[in-house]
Amino acid sequence: MDQQPRKLGIREYVSIAILMMGAKGTEDTSTILYKAVQNASWMIPILAAGIFLIPLLLLLKTLSLYPDKDLFSVIRKLFGKYIGFLVCLLIFLICSFGISFDSRSYTNIIRTFYFPTTPKLVIYAMLMTICAYGAKKGIQHIGSVSYLVVFYAVITLNIALLLSKQSSTIRAIFPILGPGPLKLTKDSFLGLSLFVDFFLLTMIIPFFSSGKDFRKGTWIAFFYITFQISLMFLVYICLFDTSLGTIGYPFHTLIRFISLGSYLPNVEILFFVIWLMLAFIRFTAFLYINGMMFGLIFKIKDFEYLIPSLAVIYLLIGSFAESTLEASKFKMFTSSAAGSVFTAISVMLWLVAMLRGEFKHAKKRRSM
Repeated sequence: MDQQPRKLGIREYVSIAILMMGAKGTEDTSTILYKAVQNASWMIPILAAGIFLIPLLLLLKTLSLYPDKDLFSVIRKLFGKYIGFLVCLLIFLICSFGISFDSRSYTNIIRTFYFPTTPKLVIYAMLMTICAYGAKKGIQHIGSVSYLVVFYAVITLNIALLLSKQSSTIRAIFPILGPGPLKLTKDSFLGLSLFVDFFLLTMIIPFFSSGKDFRKGTWIAFFYITFQISLMFLVYICLFDTSLGTIGYPFHTLIRFISLGSYLPNVEILFFVIWLMLAFIRFTAFLYINGMMFGLIFKIKDFEYLIPSLAVIYLLIGSFAESTLEASKFKMFTSSAAGSVFTAISVMLWLVAMLRGEFKHAKKRRSM
């Protein structure tokens, strides 16, 4: 694989991570979690982050043994040629179905709220075409664009949350533990899907000048995203209360509630533009990583040329779901599978490295 001379820095990587995972707060994830634990759903991102913290720590520790190696290369080294191939293929398939139904969900949002008369296939095709074009440019370009956009996206998002306070009530969060601590703890595992993108981002480690930059950027993004998504869920609960369970896309409903005085009563289009840029960057990064996975599995050096073909395949898979509800069910299933499988693989990689004595060997090498 030919790499461009310019490397990714912490700021570009953190920007990509924030935009990719911060977008999950604008989808239907909050509604799904509200149906599970009611008004305590704002705690799920915090509890899920606590659960995912250990697998993420173990994964980063394992990857630090092999500087400049991507996730798939480490999997093959630790699991062996054949088992490693199967594990990598499983990850690729889960990611492929994930991006298919996730992008279909974004298409539903765009058509439902903003372009109801435009055919769904046209919107879907435009979304995937723009993202495929961006992905073909490379991860360095994605990082640069993300860094330019992230400040405006974060500021705009928090302005929207702040403006919604005029119609919110803090009493909606009581009782504070919702259905109870036992169910809250049990359903916290549903929130693992909020953070699985960190597992996928380990594919771009070779594009960093130092593995320390990647690890530092991961922790910065991890704690910020935990806070931001939890805050978004809390605002949704305070604004919509019990009706949150019946609202498909709370963020887009929220921006229709807010206004900037009598002269600008309808400002949702301002927030929509920023959200749309966020969506483009999210799926552009996903397409690039999936293309990289495919290239590493089947030993294709110039995998960038395959990205448009993969985008077409993902569009076809996403179009299989006949209704919005069916697409949402497929998305929820793949997200849950990704959370469980990727967490298990992170722990297994560490265990195999420990049993093979890789940590001892690395310690001896550093002491020489």
